[in-house]
Amino acid sequence: MTLTDRYVAATLRRVPASQHADLEQELRTSVAAAVEAKVEAGADPARAETDVLNDLGDPDRLAADLAGRPLYLIGPTLYLDWLRLLKTLLWVSLIPGAIVLVTDLVDGATVGSAIWSGIWTTASVALQIAFWTTLVFVVLERYGSPRSQDDLTGPWTVDRLPAERAPREISLVDTVVSVGLLVLVAAALLLQPSIAWFRGADGDVIPVLHPDLWPLWTGALLAIVAAEIVLMIVTYVRGRWTVGLAAVNTVTGVLFAGAIVWLASTDRLVNPAFLEASGADSLAWLSNAIVAVTLVIAAWDVVDVWVKALRGRRA
Repeated sequence: MTLTDRYVAATLRRVPASQHADLEQELRTSVAAAVEAKVEAGADPARAETDVLNDLGDPDRLAADLAGRPLYLIGPTLYLDWLRLLKTLLWVSLIPGAIVLVTDLVDGATVGSAIWSGIWTTASVALQIAFWTTLVFVVLERYGSPRSQDDLTGPWTVDRLPAERAPREISLVDTVVSVGLLVLVAAALLLQPSIAWFRGADGDVIPVLHPDLWPLWTGALLAIVAAEIVLMIVTYVRGRWTVGLAAVNTVTGVLFAGAIVWLASTDRLVNPAFLEASGADSLAWLSNAIVAVTLVIAAWDVVDVWVKALRGRRA
């Protein structure tokens, strides 16, 4: 892709699809004419293309102008900087929420209460971040009096264009499904102690998994699941499986499956009281079923990912 191709692609991603054809033709014609004028004046073609694109400025700002979409809220001068910074900072709000959730669970709070505390903390921190970030930009706009965006972030150049990427092999749908399944696994680990399939004589819930798994082994399994979720997101951002990502996926898969196999081999996976309450004679069949399912899924996932990574490497 040429610089012009990358600039046009970066501009059109912020424009409604119905306007792509007309705006792309208009933009390419304008750039080509400006470059031709500079070349006829004696400029090097490559240097001329760079200078023309630098003069056009930030493609996000140009897209808003071409589509007739004003960048208001903070104001057109600082809007893009505010939006980009806010998106980045909002990810920080997940950290205290996760800390509160884990802390409440360790302290003995119910799963529902811990999840609600985590969500409430995340929302509160996100609100604070949004408010103070917006306030800072309002003050900058009202009293800092920047003459242009260049005064804040420096002049825009083609060096800020998104890097050229290989065709995406991982779809958003695949990622959402994978992350959703992992979230279900995490939810099952957290919620199964409170699901009342069977109750003891005292009315307490009899969990499926061995009570001794909490908090050490449950926490370890949840950490592996969380690592897999992060891996899925990173892979989606990269657009494809690489050898390095496949290796990480193999490690997480082996760790999770290995933990399940070891727990089952030491009779620490399934709660004996659950099997007794259900009328089963032994817990071997359930442990073996969980181990078999885990091994099959882990093996299939590892092999499938390596096939995709090696196929992408050859391409």
